[in-house]
This record gives sequence, structure tokens and C-alpha cells, in this order.
Amino acid sequence: MAFTPENDLESAMLQAAANPSAQTDFYRLLLSSELVVLGTMADAITLETVQGPAGEFHPVFTSPARVEALKVGPLPQFTIQGRRLFEIAAGAEFVINPGSAPDRILKADEIDWCLKTFPPDGEIVVMQPKEYPATLVKGLSVLFSSRAAIEAAHLAFVARTGIDTEPHPMIGLEADGDVPRLAQEIFEAAAAIMPGAAVEVVYLDPRSPLDPLQQYLLSVPPFYRRTLPPN
Repeated sequence: MAFTPENDLESAMLQAAANPSAQTDFYRLLLSSELVVLGTMADAITLETVQGPAGEFHPVFTSPARVEALKVGPLPQFTIQGRRLFEIAAGAEFVINPGSAPDRILKADEIDWCLKTFPPDGEIVVMQPKEYPATLVKGLSVLFSSRAAIEAAHLAFVARTGIDTEPHPMIGLEADGDVPRLAQEIFEAAAAIMPGAAVEVVYLDPRSPLDPLQQYLLSVPPFYRRTLPPN
């Protein structure tokens, strides 16, 4: 049966399955949309699990119609915003729309990357740092030199009005491959170099339409660019 999108999240999920550059819109909508979850939410949250070839996951659905596609008997369910669900169930792993095509597995590190990369909405202001993070840049450049998927990295300092009191680094990453995994490595390296400092990672694809912040990041000369080996 053809998958006909019923809402913006489902449209974004289809686009992301076909085009890696559409991942950003999908992640943003996943966090801001209401999801249907099998389980109960009273004093504590209890989530059902499904077994698949890749292991056990908690099922979540992008609309009530996707629950019906799973073809299971009546089960308790509730709706909750994606961001709140993933924050409450930190470390858990999910599968979106099991029983439908496409479905999608969300591993714990990908969810963690999502929450860090797309914080709650607030106007983003580009600001100058009090001190350029030379140690962070050097450490990340060493890391990137051993990651063939990373083509270039750009750095800006941003703050969200009403949320941040100080600007923090935002890394614009031109890369192919598993960007959430690469971002997680950046978070881990940054935590070791600058303990307690917030760092954001944004995926940049010069070939696709970009929002103004992404365009700005691309306009900043990269602090790292992969060099090709001599012929």
C-alpha cells in the first residue's frame, strides 16, 4: 500500500528517505510534532516494545493511521511532543511507523544529537566570542583528519535570544555519511577540550537550498578542509 503523507512530518520523512539534504527539516519537525506512542504516561512513562531484525525498539507513530498499519490488537497509547518524549526517555531507542513503508529506526546517539543540534526555538543571533577557541579548533582538526567523510568545517558563535546568556560555538559540517555519528564524536571531543561548554553541529550541503544561518556558515572560511593526497 502506498504511503500517502497525512501531515508535514510524514512529508518530511519521505523526503529525507530520498534525499540526505532534507534531513534537517525532518529532525526539526520530529522534535516539534505530536507523536503517537504505544504505552502509558501517568506518574511514570511506560513504553511498549517491538522486536525486529535489528533488535528491540519502542514504536512511535507520526499519525493515528500509522498505528492501524501495525495490525495489532488494542493497546494503550498517548500523544506527546517528540522533544518531550525523547528527553523523558533519554537513552531509549525507537522505530518510527513500524508496519508502514517507509519506517525508520532512531538509535540513542542519533536522538541525543538531534536534541543538542535543534534546541527549543529562539531567534539565533550570530555574535563574536570573547576569546577564539583555538584549542577546540586544533583538536577538532586533528579528529577530522582521520574522518574521510568530512570535507570541511566552518565555525560561528551563536546565541538564542531568551535562552543563551553567552554565545557558543556552532560547527557547520560539510560531510557525507553518518552525520549524527560524526556529530556525536564532535560533542565528545568538545566536552573533553571545553568541559561544560555548549556546542552545536549543523549539516551543510552547498548543493541544496539553505536557510540564512547555513548560508552564513558557508560564507565563513573553513577552519578545516580536507586536502587531497598528491598524485
